Amino acid sequence: MKGKNLSIMAMIAAVFCSCGQQPAQERGPRPVKLAEVTSLSRIEKSYSGVVSPDQFSDLAFKMSGPLVAMNVLEGQRVKKGQVVAEIDPIDYKLDYDAKRASFQKASSQMQRAEKLLAKNAISMQEFETTQASYTNAKSAFENAQNTLNDTKLRAPFDGFIQKKYVENYQRVQPGQGVVCLINPAKLQVEFTIPETNISYVTSPSTIYVEFDAYKGKLFQAKVKEYVEASPDGAGVPVFLYIDDPEFDLKKYKVSVGFSCRVIVNIENDVVKEGITVPLSAVVFDNNLNSKIVFIYNPSTQKVELRKVSDEGIIVGRNDLIVSGNIEPGEQVVSAGASYLVDGQQVKILTE
Repeated sequence: MKGKNLSIMAMIAAVFCSCGQQPAQERGPRPVKLAEVTSLSRIEKSYSGVVSPDQFSDLAFKMSGPLVAMNVLEGQRVKKGQVVAEIDPIDYKLDYDAKRASFQKASSQMQRAEKLLAKNAISMQEFETTQASYTNAKSAFENAQNTLNDTKLRAPFDGFIQKKYVENYQRVQPGQGVVCLINPAKLQVEFTIPETNISYVTSPSTIYVEFDAYKGKLFQAKVKEYVEASPDGAGVPVFLYIDDPEFDLKKYKVSVGFSCRVIVNIENDVVKEGITVPLSAVVFDNNLNSKIVFIYNPSTQKVELRKVSDEGIIVGRNDLIVSGNIEPGEQVVSAGASYLVDGQQVKILTE
């Protein structure tokens, strides 16, 4: 741990020692990059997300056969119970008719056996044999009836067809996906977070979603689930559901595929007071014998020198905990600080 602290201090010292104020005559507008001064009690991280369906189903037939009707198009809305596709029912209809005839015959024999048994005209063994035949015929008929009904593929819920996997007249197998049905009223937000940052969504935090189509409007969300480990090393997939009472799909026309920004505000339990700035924002002023930062004043487009101090504590990738006359929300110069003087006019680089 001591070696780690020494390496961090060495890195900070290297940055500070390599920086110094330039001569006062170099006071022309300087190109700089800015970053926001952040409060440690509220560390904010943002990630790119996308809207995905929370309820979807790949509809498939229970039996094989050639398609004779594909009744929907991709993007089409359907109602629960609506017939989406049909396979050729001829063979199943013939089997149904045969099973129905057998059942009708068994029903007649059962009625006759009941009357004969009441008159003691047949033995109990003969009656039970007839009863067993009737039960088997009834079961076979009901199965044939269900199978015939299953030649029509119906939507299990209201939704829209996201994708068709097959076309009409193709032969399909049992369980083979025919269409993908999505419920647009049940949406979730999916984003990927680096595995090293997974604590941001497992520890106390407030999460917001900002849709690209509705910039500036934040909706509160909660973690629905996340993958325990990164499946391919590219990051951990996290799924959110929006529980904001203001989020109304009738008002905000959000649908599957919409891009959004996921904002995670992390509650810091380690350091409740203090602020952070990028490590590159802090330089050493030899004349003042102090570490300093430059705060951008948007009204004058000039920078103001502020003294800061630190204990060498780095959070995140490259943020340094500092104290001094700076406030969360102010804009600090994060690139180009070593070439500035107090009151110098600057030009903001946006890229």
